[in-house]
Amino acid sequence: MMRLPKMEHISPSTGEEVCALLDRHRAEAKVLAGGTDLLVACKLHNIKPAILISLKKIEEWKGMTIHEKGELEIGAMTTLNEVRYHPYVMKHYPALSQAAATVGTTQLREMGTIGGNLCLDTRCIYYNQSESWRKSRSICFKMGGDLCHVIPKGRKCFANFSGDMAPALISLNAEIKLLSRSGQRVIPLEDLYSGNGKDPLTLKPDEVLTEIILPPPMNRQSSAYLKYRMRGAICFPLVGVAVSLHMETDGRCKDCRVVLTALGPKPIVVPQINIFLNGKTLTTELIEESGEKVTHSGNPIPNTSGSTPAYRRRMAGILTRRALLSVYKNLGLIL
Repeated sequence: MMRLPKMEHISPSTGEEVCALLDRHRAEAKVLAGGTDLLVACKLHNIKPAILISLKKIEEWKGMTIHEKGELEIGAMTTLNEVRYHPYVMKHYPALSQAAATVGTTQLREMGTIGGNLCLDTRCIYYNQSESWRKSRSICFKMGGDLCHVIPKGRKCFANFSGDMAPALISLNAEIKLLSRSGQRVIPLEDLYSGNGKDPLTLKPDEVLTEIILPPPMNRQSSAYLKYRMRGAICFPLVGVAVSLHMETDGRCKDCRVVLTALGPKPIVVPQINIFLNGKTLTTELIEESGEKVTHSGNPIPNTSGSTPAYRRRMAGILTRRALLSVYKNLGLIL
């Protein structure tokens, strides 16, 4: 039986208290949102925090607000099921609702939060194992060593980012609010991710994610998120693809954002698709070619179970084509 290590649990009431605690305890502390991923990591002894700082009491970080111009603000402590079933999200940001629906199970979505999913740790078959299993091997970058078991000559950790919410939100041009002792800053969500599997987030030591901001929905815009995984529930993505498409009134593509997850240490934006489709009327041939371009965009390595890197690349292209077709139909267009 896996047991949690002994930890102190602190439940502050304000964001300022959270930042002060993070600043004081630094590496000894971890922020606890829903706990669906963090507590599993603690049981595996992947991480051994002395202090858990719970955000449960901070009410202002829960729920969603629709502003007069249509901008949507989502508190970081809003549960995934709340996001999934919110009528405004389902109507105007379908990729976000679809991504939330793919995370874990109903019970996990009732506990898991959107902020927690954005701040997921990276994963690797050599890291997400029991402590006794890891002791039989040399210490890798992720655990503080100086080697990678997957890329022996690699100079950094290549553990995989496998969050579902990040690609959907990035495709929708989301921004996030971060709070620290020095104040608040707003950055594009894409900038939250470092690309280094060992330290995947760019958060400062005393900084915490408080809110996600989505721009107002536009006419003739829709989105979709599709996921390839081993089972129909519970599993992390082996590949996830988010597509957001904005069309001109005459049917030409004005903007297309494609974002991939689970193919590297951070979400992958594929800008060449927007360049390729911009100003064009979508056809079956263009969608097929777009999928082919995406196939060559990611560079997965064999650090996850259930599928080979080559097949994951292939599925990225297939899911891109399916997502583009889905979005095109959502806009009432016919190829």
